[in-house]
Amino acid sequence: MNRKIVDSNAMQTEMLRSYLSASPNNYAVLNDYASMEAYKGNTLTSIYRSMEIASEFPRQMIVLKPTGRICALLGRNQGLLRRMIDERQTREFPTFCKRLQAARDGDTYFQAQLLESGRVANWQMDRILESAPILPGAIKELRKTFNPEELKAIRLDEPFPQSLIEKSMKFIIDLTFYTFPNHPSPPARIRSVDELQNTFLFRHSVSTFVWSLDWIARGCADGVRPDRMRNDVVDVIFATYATFFDGLISNDKKAQRIYRAAQFILSMLTGAKAARLSR
Repeated sequence: MNRKIVDSNAMQTEMLRSYLSASPNNYAVLNDYASMEAYKGNTLTSIYRSMEIASEFPRQMIVLKPTGRICALLGRNQGLLRRMIDERQTREFPTFCKRLQAARDGDTYFQAQLLESGRVANWQMDRILESAPILPGAIKELRKTFNPEELKAIRLDEPFPQSLIEKSMKFIIDLTFYTFPNHPSPPARIRSVDELQNTFLFRHSVSTFVWSLDWIARGCADGVRPDRMRNDVVDVIFATYATFFDGLISNDKKAQRIYRAAQFILSMLTGAKAARLSR
């Protein structure tokens, strides 16, 4: 079984159709932000386009629980992915596709349901937009913590000096432990480092750090439009989800860079743990 997170920008692409048609064991994994992107705006136009390919392969779609609930999941390795999946919505996805077609054919009852989902999606995306203007300043402040040697390594994608490795881990840990008490639904308990690394909030901190370095490497974020920052926030979420599954289907090069770098950091942490245990 191959399960890949699908970015909203890939929902209407031949890339997704080719992946799903290549094997019945290839599954596309949808999180709530993929749904929000599909519903937002002109819902009764966008949702049909976004779900057209998914509707061709309804039994190869996996629907996840809302991100808020996933943030609250414990980090036990056993059954981790199963706990993230919304089994009912996944099982009923073929029925959803039939209702989607009925709405497209004029069923006003199902159209009203879609419009309500669109209203909620627009509200959530507007909330992200409201916080987006503070992000360039946060990147600027992070940049100040790096010395010229560290900035050169970031800019040229060179191996990190030890000082930068230490600062990176400190930032990730600090951000994680800042997020836990300030998040509306953090995990109830963390019993080990392994469980911490399996939480969504920790992996999101890793992806957020990588995203910040990506901006620092490619120039300053000052003056970037809030809607572009909002798109970046969603990219970080997709990249975070991809670290739990078998990769990311996306047309966005930045999202792919964030995913690959975050996955590398997580694999390095796993490798460091294995090395300690083998001593």
